[in-house]
Amino acid sequence: MNEAIRGAFMDCRTHKIREQIVTNNKVTPIAHVKLLNGQRKKSDAGGYLSDQYYQFKVEGRNEVQIIQCGMTAAKDFLNLTQHVALPLFNPLCGNIGPNKDRINNINKYVNGNISNKKIWDPMAKELYNAVMWLVVLLNGINIDTPLYKIKNDLETYYYSTPFDSKIRAVNTMIKHGLDDETLTNKIKELKQQNRIKDSVCDFHLLINKVKKMTDRNGRALNIICWF
Repeated sequence: MNEAIRGAFMDCRTHKIREQIVTNNKVTPIAHVKLLNGQRKKSDAGGYLSDQYYQFKVEGRNEVQIIQCGMTAAKDFLNLTQHVALPLFNPLCGNIGPNKDRINNINKYVNGNISNKKIWDPMAKELYNAVMWLVVLLNGINIDTPLYKIKNDLETYYYSTPFDSKIRAVNTMIKHGLDDETLTNKIKELKQQNRIKDSVCDFHLLINKVKKMTDRNGRALNIICWF
């Protein structure tokens, strides 16, 4: 997958710079993701990402930005902000990468003994996976889009079937973000270089839901499904 520009770049190369960022802004972790084979993404801590990476929301007085960095810088941000580590979205089968032991040690350090096991509503889980796939696939997500708010809502109300409005919003983001290609087809392309779990690319509930959506008067909306 080709590298794309991510928008505003925020340097976080050293511990001192990261301290200054945390002192002057509200820093919140918003995503913890596995880098896939064929992807090339820059790190705001310098160089390119490998294995796992984090995205942080940085809220200043006049603007909001995203920091994207590898696990060393991410661990530093988590320690500085006293935030609990996020669960990893890893769509791959088997081991998480060549630095598995080092990454696992970091995850244990920042996670402690906290359990991330939840009993999800099946459709909410499909929508959450779709949102996380957009995080994986897109390099230029605008922090002002509803994507991260929907992600947060799904994590909070994981036990509830999502509203139609949230499903339609993600469906629209897929259409525009993937240039009129379905999410399922885009994942099929990634499968050429990655062993992807079937459980994270099954959207049959969402597909059926979109096809059957109606307005308040019961008339079919005939929405094109992009899942």
